[in-house]
Amino acid sequence: MSLLPDAGAARLPALRPKPPLEPQALIHLARSSGDVFERCVSQALQTTRATTVMAFVHRPLQDVLEVVAAAGHLAEEVLHRKLRRGEALAWLVYSSGEELLLAEPHKHQEAHFVSGKRRPGMYLGVPLIDPDGRVFGVLSVDTTDSAEVLAADDASALHLLGQAVGAAYSRLLALEQAQLTAQRYEQLARLSADLELLQDPNEIARHALGTLLDISGFSVGGLFEVQPDGQVALQLLMGPAANTELNSAWLRLPHAPRGIIRQVISQRVALVMPDVQNPANTPLERRSLIRTALAAPLMAQGEVVGIIGLAQFHTQQEVSPELVKLLEMVALRIDRAVERASGVERLRLLREAALRSVGRVLEYRDDETFGHTDRVTTLALRLGRVLGLSADALQHLRWGAYLHDIGKVAVSDAILRKPGPLTPSERLEMQRHVVTGYDLLLDELFVPREVREVVRHHHERWDGAGYPDGLAGHDIPLLARIFSVVDVYDALTSERPYKHAWPNAAALAELSRCAGTQFDAEVVAAFLTLL
Repeated sequence: MSLLPDAGAARLPALRPKPPLEPQALIHLARSSGDVFERCVSQALQTTRATTVMAFVHRPLQDVLEVVAAAGHLAEEVLHRKLRRGEALAWLVYSSGEELLLAEPHKHQEAHFVSGKRRPGMYLGVPLIDPDGRVFGVLSVDTTDSAEVLAADDASALHLLGQAVGAAYSRLLALEQAQLTAQRYEQLARLSADLELLQDPNEIARHALGTLLDISGFSVGGLFEVQPDGQVALQLLMGPAANTELNSAWLRLPHAPRGIIRQVISQRVALVMPDVQNPANTPLERRSLIRTALAAPLMAQGEVVGIIGLAQFHTQQEVSPELVKLLEMVALRIDRAVERASGVERLRLLREAALRSVGRVLEYRDDETFGHTDRVTTLALRLGRVLGLSADALQHLRWGAYLHDIGKVAVSDAILRKPGPLTPSERLEMQRHVVTGYDLLLDELFVPREVREVVRHHHERWDGAGYPDGLAGHDIPLLARIFSVVDVYDALTSERPYKHAWPNAAALAELSRCAGTQFDAEVVAAFLTLL
């Protein structure tokens, strides 16, 4: 009698014969490990006519016997109750591996009653044993406040039932664990595929932590940055239990001399701290709200640059070797994803520098004022942000600014560097530079259509009198309309071989005058707010 009912069950005479037990047929119908115990206690209650039946499973991490199923009186009240060693008669059964039949269990100190009031009745407990002969739990019945008598035939019936439960539970538990493992690795496979599509290291870490929390059952996940001076900073906290209080608890761990994060940094391997509040740990660690923690290093060029960890607060969490391996695999995937993202970022910066260099080289050949490319790029991006462009659109606008005059490579120096007015034929050749630039970029797969549109259409006019295609109004691509305002403004305010620089006020007045004819009036209005 692990938890003996305290009162309320009617005393019934044991007049009817007890029904036969058919454990194999009954347990065979179970579809899950939990269903095994539900069927077990129901069958045991029917067979023994006890007051209460309980099935216990030992939880090694906490070293408790947990009631996983109950039937009869007070069944709902005792379900999931956890009893420490010595708190219940079931511990005697578990420790000895032998059945225990008591006529007066209320006289035994180990007997546990829900209300604390000892009541008369009999107790019978049998060990639950797996196919390998290991005791993993206890099946107990009691007849508190009942006239039913428990005897040897009841013990035999419960032994048979316990054997069936042990076999079925082990089989179904192994099946469930295999299914869980398959699900975890399926999630890990999806995570690997998702990480291939992400470029931002913060997005990579957030996605990986979310998957780990789903897989592990831990309540909080954290990402730490290991700074060059050795300091550890918490960068990200996720999970259902994440809050300011737990954030502080996480931060205590890195500074403890034997803290798990410090150990991971020094040993460069994944580590587990099963019970942070173990007396062997430091007082600082024991004051933490964390009970169980595990963490793995994030590496870059052979150095620990970060830590990814999981924590359970207030209660201990069992950590299987499989979970540690899973954390290591996720850490490795984050390493690779961040390394790839860093490589992509380096390529992006190199590409940006190359495109900018193209624009600046053209400045020298055209004898334009030094810095034209950088000025129009900066102004175009500022104007694009005021107009609410997306990040992608801003990148297209920036590249268009770099490359807007790339077609001038095909224009002769005699025309490009001519100090006076151009003849009509020379002007036509100059105007062809936008089409030439568009054609040059047409076969470059990395140059988006929007960039080519800036190159081709930045000399179109709102009234349709521009070139090369005579587009008008909103038929002119927006990025080209934006850039044309910036390009003309910089041309007006810059010294050229054929003109002096206009004062800023005069240039703005000219833009306002041409709004609605040469330029999109809304774009001009937005530009005026910048200056």
